[in-house]
Amino acid sequence: MRLLRSKMAWSVVSLLFAMILVGCASPTTSSRGIYEVDPAFSDFYREMGAEEVLGSAISPLIDKDGTTYQYVVSGLMAYDPNRAALKRFYFSPIAASTWKVNGQVEQPPTDSSTIYVNGHKIWDEVLPFYEQYGANILGVPLTKVEANDLKQRYEQYFDGVGFYRNYSDSPGTVHLMPYGDWLCGTTCPYASSDSTPPGPSYVREYSATEQVFLDAAERFSYDYTGEPLSPPSMSSDGNYEMAFENVVLFIDPSSGSQVKLRPVPAWLGIQSDAPVEEEQAEWLSFFPVQEGLGYNVPTSFFDYINAHGGMDYSGNPITEYRELPDGGYSQCFTNLCLEYHPNAPIELRIGPHSLGADYLTSGTQPATPGPAITEALQINTWEDYPLIPSGGQQVIHVEATRNNTPVNGIQVSLLVKQPDGLTKTYVLDPTGQDGRARGTLDPIDGPNGAIVPYEVCVVGNTSPQICFSRSYTIWQQP
Repeated sequence: MRLLRSKMAWSVVSLLFAMILVGCASPTTSSRGIYEVDPAFSDFYREMGAEEVLGSAISPLIDKDGTTYQYVVSGLMAYDPNRAALKRFYFSPIAASTWKVNGQVEQPPTDSSTIYVNGHKIWDEVLPFYEQYGANILGVPLTKVEANDLKQRYEQYFDGVGFYRNYSDSPGTVHLMPYGDWLCGTTCPYASSDSTPPGPSYVREYSATEQVFLDAAERFSYDYTGEPLSPPSMSSDGNYEMAFENVVLFIDPSSGSQVKLRPVPAWLGIQSDAPVEEEQAEWLSFFPVQEGLGYNVPTSFFDYINAHGGMDYSGNPITEYRELPDGGYSQCFTNLCLEYHPNAPIELRIGPHSLGADYLTSGTQPATPGPAITEALQINTWEDYPLIPSGGQQVIHVEATRNNTPVNGIQVSLLVKQPDGLTKTYVLDPTGQDGRARGTLDPIDGPNGAIVPYEVCVVGNTSPQICFSRSYTIWQQP
């Protein structure tokens, strides 16, 4: 059975890189902008599934800096004679550099049979194709499998190609995104329909405020919150908030740094249902709100909520569950709406709806940029490698700021809990004029998937006690 079986046609605005490459040659082409596959790529094109999988060739052959290229709808085929024999043909890695696609790193899988590369699990429906051709040809994964409600499909981006399945498709009917057409744009005169390349992933500010929100999102898991969409900001009600795909997190400065969820469903106009009587079914649980009345909730929703912080975060149900056209169901709670789609990828069958994205689009409760959580000293910390092989050399970075201005002379301690149970403490040199300091850890050995937590705290009386906890993972990629 073929994994990919669609013909594709798309367009996008012209990119400088595409103009430089395609401008080098212009052999005769049809009115639809379709070219013959050059003999240099004919075997590679055929091996990868030819037009049925890759789409048509949409440019002539291009030579640049010793490498030969040709655009197909789904990517930019490349041949480099200087690479090792089995690596000379590949798809040019363009998604990270051109569209800045860079999803949040996923937690390593507990199942050792799950393929985990570059901080992401390979979508099981893509796995046969990936196992056949590998990262040398397709590029590394840049995101987890995600739902794209705007385009009504599931997606996973790799650096050289992108995969998707329409919501209406049966599981396993996976296609390639039009990377080649997006990149070549108007320089390739190929008629197309999907003209929207991905927007750039969220770019970190590395502020202390942002770190508080991202730490909370990691505790919930990004499957729950979705990817971050916007930097922290001051809302009109005086709280600090940060929008993620599925939820909006906020902090009330008067109550410390506790992160809570906004009641986005009500803000977006989702009306509460009147309580109903209990419905007897094995797959349902009942949430009473008054004598004899309440809401029937799929037990799988309760299980999901309990696995992600409980109802203190999701809030109580505000609607009765509703059946969906695909045989699934949905239900809204105070702070989020959950959906179950039986034909979705396993990772996405139960999860929140993308209300955070709807919130940003709607302009409800507009937010304006604001200061950090406190005018006091703020500490931000990060590591060189979120994933590092056992025995690798890890470096921890610290930045001290006040009112977004670097502060020098701040000394911090670094406490590291090793997988063998030992705890090591380091005292870093004081921060410099740029407000930064760094500490190199002793090599740490540990099993694949071991989490190494560490804590950074200010030393002395230069400010109230400030600490940040983070972690990284020991992981040897295959």
